[in-house]
Amino acid sequence: TVTSIGSNAFYYCSGFTGALNIPASVTSIGDHAFAYWTGDSEINFSEGALTSIGAEAFYYSTGFTGELDIPDSVTSIGQGAFNGCSGFTGALTIPDSVTFIGNYAFTNCSGFTDPLTISNAVTSIGYMTFYGCSGLTGGLDIPNSVTSIGDFAFSGCTGFTGALTIPDSVTSIGDRAFENCTGFTGALTIPASVTSIGDYAFFNCRGFTGALTISNSVTSIGSSAFLNCSGFTGAL
Repeated sequence: TVTSIGSNAFYYCSGFTGALNIPASVTSIGDHAFAYWTGDSEINFSEGALTSIGAEAFYYSTGFTGELDIPDSVTSIGQGAFNGCSGFTGALTIPDSVTFIGNYAFTNCSGFTDPLTISNAVTSIGYMTFYGCSGLTGGLDIPNSVTSIGDFAFSGCTGFTGALTIPDSVTSIGDRAFENCTGFTGALTIPASVTSIGDYAFFNCRGFTGALTISNSVTSIGSSAFLNCSGFTGAL
């Protein structure tokens, strides 16, 4: 019958074993609710009423294992919500119900082993949102709803093994947005909607093959934006 889990409710709780089960009746999880939770368990969100996961709700909860399955009812994921949760495996899927993902929401979640799927309703990918998520595989398709990619958004995501697709909806690519993403393959096209590419935006992205195409709409290319991108072929 619990409908909400308040701020700091289980902050610094350690030693739990077995799964953490969030019942279908819960509509919100407050800020820092499970921050620094330590144990060795899965987290199970029941499909139901949950709409919001608060800021740093699971901040550095390092004992979780298994997949992170965010329910289709969730509309917002607060800043730092899963920052430092490095034990997850499997896919990271953000359902289409999600319209907002806070800064550094998934920073250093390095255990994922499958592709990253981002909601088609998200309009911006903010500062350090997926920084250091190094276990992801496959390509990265940024949805058509996204208009901006923030600083360090995907920096250090070294596990990708396919193409990077930037849609025509994106207008800006922030500083170091894809820094050290060394697994991308295929050509890279900067679409006509983009006007600026930040400093070190694609620094050390060495896996690309094929052409690098930058549209005529781009008016500024930041310092070292493509430094050490050694795999491109063809004309620029």
